[in-house]
Amino acid sequence: MKPAKIITLLALILILCMAAMPTSAHRVIVQGQVSEIQIRAYFGGGSADPMAYADVEIYAVRGGQEELYKTGKTNDTGMYYFQPLIGVSEYRAVVEATGHRGEEWVNLTEGAGITEAEQEEAEDEAGLPLTGIIAGFGYLTGLAGIAMFLTARKMKKQYENK
Repeated sequence: MKPAKIITLLALILILCMAAMPTSAHRVIVQGQVSEIQIRAYFGGGSADPMAYADVEIYAVRGGQEELYKTGKTNDTGMYYFQPLIGVSEYRAVVEATGHRGEEWVNLTEGAGITEAEQEEAEDEAGLPLTGIIAGFGYLTGLAGIAMFLTARKMKKQYENK
């Protein structure tokens, strides 16, 4: 077997092996901390449109008593963030806009009160990272093209030297 064919075959095997293995270009570090609580406000009924710039009231619950902790507005995507108080593990968030009102209890010791169905719905909305898949195929196609170009160039030189 000619060296050019061997190089091409090895390059193809290398590309296929790289496509089959999960890889990462960066080291991953995971740290856990509770630095802010996230509130997401959106309209129900299947549309899940965000409640942009809605009024937000956050109540801290201590010893069974509520006290107003923060007020503010959601951003354009219906998100509101706040830092928890030290020693307070339960909050009530009230969001109101254009006559619509909703509230959510956030308990840091038990979780934010999201159901498994809501979690699955949120994961389904995320969908597949299609852009990443297309970029990966483009990367592999580029590598294969470079390998073919180099092999053809080498074969051309060998042919001219004969």
